[in-house]
Amino acid sequence: MSRGSLLLALLLAPPLPSQVIRSLDLYSELVVIDPFGKPQTNHKPREILSPGVARGGFFSLQAAVTAEPKTIYMMAVQSNPRHVFQWKLYKERYALRGSLWVPGEFEPMREPYFRVMPDIDAAIPNQNTQVYLLDVWVPPETPPGRVRLEVLAKSDTWRVAPLEIRVLDAAIPKTPLSPVSSLDDVIRRNRLQDTALARTLAAGGKRCYALESLDARGPERYLRVRDCLYREASRQ
Repeated sequence: MSRGSLLLALLLAPPLPSQVIRSLDLYSELVVIDPFGKPQTNHKPREILSPGVARGGFFSLQAAVTAEPKTIYMMAVQSNPRHVFQWKLYKERYALRGSLWVPGEFEPMREPYFRVMPDIDAAIPNQNTQVYLLDVWVPPETPPGRVRLEVLAKSDTWRVAPLEIRVLDAAIPKTPLSPVSSLDDVIRRNRLQDTALARTLAAGGKRCYALESLDARGPERYLRVRDCLYREASRQ
């Protein structure tokens, strides 16, 4: 029996009460989450419910699955309307830096997304959380409006993290972008998109970047800059 077939058989079997998903949480790409479910920041991470996104660019989310040992689970992503966005799901591999486990290289996921906790490809003592990067492409021809996007995880039952994506009038200029293979790559690429957009805004772009120095809310302070850029671009 193949590994995928074995995981499917285990998933379809009734789970023990101690083998279930405990939570499914969404974070921006700017928050580092360790394999024990703790965000590595002294500030409360931003709650992501209805993010605004620009057309012709990527937006990225992290999905953290926390589960009991030996839990077999399945991941899924869906949108309504369908086929509005294109996306890829990556597993974040952890690497030990000093005494801390931090996200390293990505592992591309292929449907169906079956996994087990703890990650059988890693050797992290007491791991109870696995983080995935959802990288979503918004085609330039996408009409402004609202799209429901859901990240789902199933063990004993479905856990759903729903989002109402606001597709804005803002459009990212065509920008050469390199492929991504790590969380650092994603952060860098997304900032390059924002920089390309800021160049079209003149003084408005400078005002937006000034917000970052005024905000002391940890790594996600940059999100205020992005929000401002998208607002300014949508007004043009």
